[in-house]
Amino acid sequence: MQLDLIVTRDDNIVNMCEMKFYNKEFSADKAYYKELMERQDMLEEMIPSRMVVHNTLITTEGLKYNEYSTVFANVITLNDLMV
Repeated sequence: MQLDLIVTRDDNIVNMCEMKFYNKEFSADKAYYKELMERQDMLEEMIPSRMVVHNTLITTEGLKYNEYSTVFANVITLNDLMV
């Protein structure tokens, strides 16, 4: 399992971050959704039960919303990082 970045917060939330570099909005499909859910399940087995995992996308142009985009609790764009 490869995780790009994990941020453990004091409020018992773990951000499992995916980093994608695209010149347009990133689009999640069914296979990618299933892969992220498997990673999340594995991570949840490794952390204390009181902690919650939030999938976070860090990308250049944002996320194209579709039926699989709900896998991400947070989306951070390049513009968000430059403010």
